[in-house]
Amino acid sequence: MIRVLLVEDDLEISKILCGYLQQTEEYAVTAVADAESAKELGRGQWDVILMDVMLPDGSGIHLCEELRPEQKCPILFISCIDDDSVITEALAYGGDDYIVKPFSNAILNARIKANLRRVQMDQERKPKGSVLCGAFVLDEESMTVQVNGQTKKLGGMELRILAFFMEHPNQYFTSAELYKKLWGKPSLGDTRTVLVHIYNLRRKIEKDPAHPRIIRNVPGRGYTFDATGLEPAENKQEKPAPQ
Repeated sequence: MIRVLLVEDDLEISKILCGYLQQTEEYAVTAVADAESAKELGRGQWDVILMDVMLPDGSGIHLCEELRPEQKCPILFISCIDDDSVITEALAYGGDDYIVKPFSNAILNARIKANLRRVQMDQERKPKGSVLCGAFVLDEESMTVQVNGQTKKLGGMELRILAFFMEHPNQYFTSAELYKKLWGKPSLGDTRTVLVHIYNLRRKIEKDPAHPRIIRNVPGRGYTFDATGLEPAENKQEKPAPQ
């Protein structure tokens, strides 16, 4: 039984989602309509939390940030707000995925299963300790990176993406391939979650996030990881031979 906490203030949408998820015995859904009620229940044992961004008594993003230190299950935002800055903030403050309304029930089910599969993959993978990686030091146990003497906390998906890149240096992956490898299921055409997590990760490990050198996106090939953070050879100008 997959235990779901649904935080949705639109009662009609809440009713539809509960009805769909509970039409089989696979899901058990508890629904609340405000942040205060979610705080009371949010520290319980859940397999997944579905959360709207705009709640009548607060922000779902701030609620996610408050619950995240104690709640390790996937938190999926479901919102009608299709804005990159909001999506970036939602994932930066602890969200694992973001689904824009309206969406089909099949898409919701697939994204829930993908995030649960990712949790299972994480449990099967043994975390490494502190690893020196050229431009930074990654400590998987504390979920931090040390860059230029500063320690920065990583979100769960940021850690998973960075660890994956470190295990596959100088290889190329499209955003769809990254989703499939990290979540264990196809993205169904929406890979913005991957793009936003990489954006947030770059802000923590890159010297100049606007011109990344560690995690680069090469047109026609995909994302690639260079632990040294050096300028790509194809962009370097040939230096004159010494006289």
